[in-house]
Amino acid sequence: MAEMSSYQLGANARKQSRLMMAMFIFSVALIATVIAALASVRLPSETMNQSAQVIVDWYLFGWVATGVATVIVLTSVWKMLSMGGDGVKVAQSLGATDVNDETNDPLITRYKNIVEEVALGASMPAPHIFVLENEPGINAFAAGSSPDKAAIAVTRGALKILTRDELAAVVAHEFAHIRNLDMRLNLRVIGLIHGLMALYVLGRILMHSGGRGGKNGGAQLALIGIALILLGLLGAFMGKVMQAAISRQREYLADADATRFTSDPDSLAGALKKIGSLSQKDANATVHDELEEARHMMFAELSNKMSGLLSTHPPLVKRIQALDPSFDPEIQGWPTVEINEST
Repeated sequence: MAEMSSYQLGANARKQSRLMMAMFIFSVALIATVIAALASVRLPSETMNQSAQVIVDWYLFGWVATGVATVIVLTSVWKMLSMGGDGVKVAQSLGATDVNDETNDPLITRYKNIVEEVALGASMPAPHIFVLENEPGINAFAAGSSPDKAAIAVTRGALKILTRDELAAVVAHEFAHIRNLDMRLNLRVIGLIHGLMALYVLGRILMHSGGRGGKNGGAQLALIGIALILLGLLGAFMGKVMQAAISRQREYLADADATRFTSDPDSLAGALKKIGSLSQKDANATVHDELEEARHMMFAELSNKMSGLLSTHPPLVKRIQALDPSFDPEIQGWPTVEINEST
């Protein structure tokens, strides 16, 4: 029964994320159309008969629409290329420590063995592995635009607090992100948001240019500039909302896939319950600036204060109940967290 529900959950998550990505692309096309319309429409002047119709310069409309779309696409592509898809570089930029070499740390050894086992179960190559040494809470992330460029990192707190099965479930969740190419999808969304912000910059340039131009042409140029600013800001905000919504659906999908890799939904639910227990004391919060910028990549929210449209993760209780429908923190309470220094 649990396996059937995980398949249904995964199918729903894929459908929702595809729908939201399509809506985002549609909104970008709509913005380009609105800006082109503002640039190409000619209203009748006061001296003309009021029955005169609005004139649309379709040639100009096509050029402006193409220009706006080109600005968004080229800026987006540049942003994606500049960020790159190498998971190792991303992990290092977030302050993670490479632990692929030999070590006497039993927790690291256990972690390495788990990664190899999950890789075998998921029929995937083992990624480069890292540890966020200075993070006492439970968290993890995957990076890389493809399985051959992937890296996985877990916090030192996850190594100490989670049981072997729970850590395996968290690692499997990150493997699911790698297999589903979630980092590549996220790169595309970030690129589109950056492209929309480029409209804001272009709008400011046009607005100032229009203010120094002639009376008629300058006024329309300034109007187009203001429209670019407003639509760029609105588009970027909506992009962030869409990014968060897509991220929430991909978390559900990764949870569902992780249970198929491990055949153990209880362990993943157990890890999430421990995060909930720590969050009651705000002990799972991480405040490092590098991780704050990558909150969408993390296994769990960095703080229990994040909610609403811009939340990159589903409510913790809902994630747990998708795996353990009988769970109710009001009745059962959160589990006691114990810290183990070794296996």
